[in-house]
Amino acid sequence: MTALKFALAIGKDPKMDDIVKLDPVMLNSLVEAHPEPFALIDETYTIVACNQLYAEAYTRLSPDEIVGMKCHEVSHKSAERCELNGDACPLEEVIASNAPVAMVHKHFDQNSAPYYVSVHGAPIRSPDGQVRYVGEAMRPISREAELGFKDERLIGCCPSFMHMLENLSLVAQSDLPVLINGETGTGKELAALFLHRKSGRSSKEFVTIDCTTLSDDMFVAELFGHEAGAYTGCVGMKKGLVELAEGGTLFLDEIGEISADIQAKLLRVLDRGTFRRLGSNSERKVDFRLICATNRDLRQRVEAGGFRPDLFYRINSMQVTLPPVRHRREDIPLLIDFFLRRLMPSHLGRLISDEALEILCAYAFPGNVREMKHMLERAVLVARHKTLEPRHLPGEVLKPGSHAKAAGVSPDVDHAQCDDPDAIRVALSRAGGNRRRAAAFLRVSERTLYRRLKALGLS
Repeated sequence: MTALKFALAIGKDPKMDDIVKLDPVMLNSLVEAHPEPFALIDETYTIVACNQLYAEAYTRLSPDEIVGMKCHEVSHKSAERCELNGDACPLEEVIASNAPVAMVHKHFDQNSAPYYVSVHGAPIRSPDGQVRYVGEAMRPISREAELGFKDERLIGCCPSFMHMLENLSLVAQSDLPVLINGETGTGKELAALFLHRKSGRSSKEFVTIDCTTLSDDMFVAELFGHEAGAYTGCVGMKKGLVELAEGGTLFLDEIGEISADIQAKLLRVLDRGTFRRLGSNSERKVDFRLICATNRDLRQRVEAGGFRPDLFYRINSMQVTLPPVRHRREDIPLLIDFFLRRLMPSHLGRLISDEALEILCAYAFPGNVREMKHMLERAVLVARHKTLEPRHLPGEVLKPGSHAKAAGVSPDVDHAQCDDPDAIRVALSRAGGNRRRAAAFLRVSERTLYRRLKALGLS
């Protein structure tokens, strides 16, 4: 059994004798006590114990067969460690900080299908206070297949995207109203769809209304429906969106644009759980989860008197913020690849040249993912569905310095310093060996730093 192997390993290593003195049955009970996939890993990335849930999550092996394998071989299906693949490593972070660490990773299940998990690493110390082992518990967040919606999908692997995805998964477990904040084009409706899909209401309807497109009268009619003859020209009865969302989710996109009158009517529905169709005197009960989205600072609008504070506090029970593309630069190649494969499904050659990709990765995309999608649609037409080159890109992308100004980055930042081994050593020293902080000092992404470390033989 797994615990027996570990116990034997301890017995063979005199340095371990005073670290763990547990009989095999007790050790096995400890790892199996975790309600989530759990593994005990040593400082060489070797799994020394794991529970059945961990074995079943990643392999078709028994826990006993997994012992002795490297953790990255099991969860990432990779012979290289996480940091060499451009990911932060929980084990390294725990050992460096001597404290618990939580982060989101993309793992691969026993069928090699990708899914996101929240990894919680905790130090297991020797009597002298040094970290000898790391206990890692994995909480599943979402399978990658769950991030797709028709022709669109949530895409990313950078820390800000992972953090957002974890927040969405946590919020989905509640039935409270949610406010999604994000700049135009960041994918707020996709985030709302993901919340609905992961919620207990997923079997019911997801109903959406764009608050920017309707007058007050039309908005009320769309939201609450009407009886026959409710107003001039009204023919027949029509159910409103709140009624169609019964048992499901109602999504109000750009709620910051609704008038004071509509705000009052919406607040009444939320407070009482009832509404009236236009032309009717009878109250109807309704049960839906409300998700709102805005690209405006609603708290600022409340202070300025443009938004009701009572409604704001009602819809802001839970909040999720979507990061703009300029804060997700590591995800830009993934997004570009996704859009180009959709735009050129039969293209057998390279979709985009290295030069064009480098230019796009440096651009700030003030219109975020929506701007990227439309830009690529235009570029594909200009390129006549051939490999995208810099000449196919619009002028605003090619203008020198425009991307840095839009992204709020100092134009005199020298990213070439990441090619200098001495500069990297200095940054690592300043960061106390923490590669995430070192990347921040160098003003490059973690992924870029990891790749340079590997190329320069410093990993």
